[in-house]
Amino acid sequence: MAGHQERKIGGVSVLLPNGIADIKAKTLAPRLTTLAGMRIGILDNCKEFADIVLGGVAEVLGREYRLREVRLWRKSYLGIPSPFAAEMAAGCDAVINGVGH
Repeated sequence: MAGHQERKIGGVSVLLPNGIADIKAKTLAPRLTTLAGMRIGILDNCKEFADIVLGGVAEVLGREYRLREVRLWRKSYLGIPSPFAAEMAAGCDAVINGVGH
């Protein structure tokens, strides 16, 4: 198999899935100098209490930084990629992705 090693262990062929990772370096988005007047997106990953914690974060940020807008999204299940990524990137200056416990 391409990208896998095969070893004999006790007479049994074992495939080691140590494939070659296709990783390309990516640059981080530039940091905001301030949150004042910004559009903030908050992604709730649907873990227990995430809605409470993130609601509190949104409230404090809105009060302290006079945000232009705070938008909340909630994934249907924590184990999936966000279906909202493109929408969030287009409509937010920064996004907070939080978890519960």
